[in-house]
Amino acid sequence: MIRFMYQDKRRIVEIILNIPQKKAQKKLIGFLYPEEIVKIFNAVNLKTQGGMRNYTILYLLYNSGARASEIASLQLDYFDPKKNRALSILGKGNRYRIVYLWPKTTSLVTDYILNSRTSPIPLFGNLLFINQRKRGLTRHGINKLCKKYLSKVLSSKRIKDLSPVLSFRHSCAVNMLASGYPVSDIKNRLWHANVNTTMNYLQIDLSRKRDIQKRFMEYTQSKMGNDPKIDELVDWENNEETLAWLDSL
Repeated sequence: MIRFMYQDKRRIVEIILNIPQKKAQKKLIGFLYPEEIVKIFNAVNLKTQGGMRNYTILYLLYNSGARASEIASLQLDYFDPKKNRALSILGKGNRYRIVYLWPKTTSLVTDYILNSRTSPIPLFGNLLFINQRKRGLTRHGINKLCKKYLSKVLSSKRIKDLSPVLSFRHSCAVNMLASGYPVSDIKNRLWHANVNTTMNYLQIDLSRKRDIQKRFMEYTQSKMGNDPKIDELVDWENNEETLAWLDSL
């Protein structure tokens, strides 16, 4: 439009339009290492009012990779603990996806519903997570909850690199990546509209990928005790197949 309106400025406009855009380096995705996740879980006082609810939400965020708004909108009948340990999540575009939960997550949600869930006022009777005012917990409330526990165990410098809720979502993805899940599974779990969004998790530089892999494996070993198969995985620096896999990411 400008080219046709101001013919005398056409040359200047073309020069400006041809200036290449500056390529800004993408900010590394902020995620929590497994030992940090455990510290956050341990920071929850299960004896306080809302403690069991908070613990369940944190665990569910890490397991499901769900967004704060998705956790806030969960309803009681979205949860199926008996057949498949499945949870239906209403995501973007008003579309549902099924997430299969770990056994411990299933137990936590079940226990919360049976023993710790506050009786809500009728308007919010179907929602899974209820706040102290007997109303549905909002995404802002979930964000505040996550920020509270991250602040308890992480330094202010570390927290600067993290988004309270998204750090659990990103940790879920990185955990799946380190565990060998294909990109398609991570995309479906996080409900990305475009696989290019999921591919951002693969943009971590190689040295950091190796550090992530090593720390996840060492943590697994520390929790599982001596196991020849785990020992073999931890010794990844001498495993050509593992190094080849890391290089391919």
